[in-house]
Parts: sequence; structure tokens; C-alpha cells
Amino acid sequence: MKKRVNIELSEDIHTKAKVIAVLTNTTLNDFFEKAIAAAIEKDKKVLEKMK
Repeated sequence: MKKRVNIELSEDIHTKAKVIAVLTNTTLNDFFEKAIAAAIEKDKKVLEKMK
């Protein structure tokens, strides 16, 4: 199951993300999901503190 979220981005970030998504033959949604997953992995120790 997927959740829909709305976020505000600067025009510059949105444009760069869209260009990268197009050039890597992926969707903008997939690009953002991968970026968020990488950020979560990087900061996973924060989640571990909640246990």
C-alpha cells in the first residue's frame, strides 16, 4: 500500500529532480521514494532509539 503526500520544494530542486528522473528513465515519484529511502537508511539509528 502506498500513501500520497504533498510536499513543497523549491523550483530548483524540483527541476533538477525531474531532469534526473527523465535522464535515468524513472518517474519523479520513484526518484523521490529512492531518495527518501536512502535518507532513512542513513539516519536509521534515530529510529532504533525509539525501540
